[in-house]
Amino acid sequence: MEKAVKTILLAMIPSILAIFLLIEYFPYTGLGRILSIPITLFFNIIILLISLLITRKIKSRVYKSFYWITVISISVLVAIIMHPQENSPSVLSQIRELIFPHTFK
Repeated sequence: MEKAVKTILLAMIPSILAIFLLIEYFPYTGLGRILSIPITLFFNIIILLISLLITRKIKSRVYKSFYWITVISISVLVAIIMHPQENSPSVLSQIRELIFPHTFK
């Protein structure tokens, strides 16, 4: 049980860092942030708990590593997608425009 708690907490670090960075760089959320952060954390914990149950059945360390990398990437993506913006386009649209400034209109 102790190992499972440590695994969940370590897997939550990238998503929590993503939430802090989103709050810092995309602050115009209005009151949506009050609801979105707990809901995002709840979804990420559920995703990680299900992943923990699935990885217990996987024997290979390589497959477990690839699986956890994928799951942690998904949890960060969930944090980005669920971050609200009051008047601006979505966070994904703004990031895409920063990376590819003239390709999307």
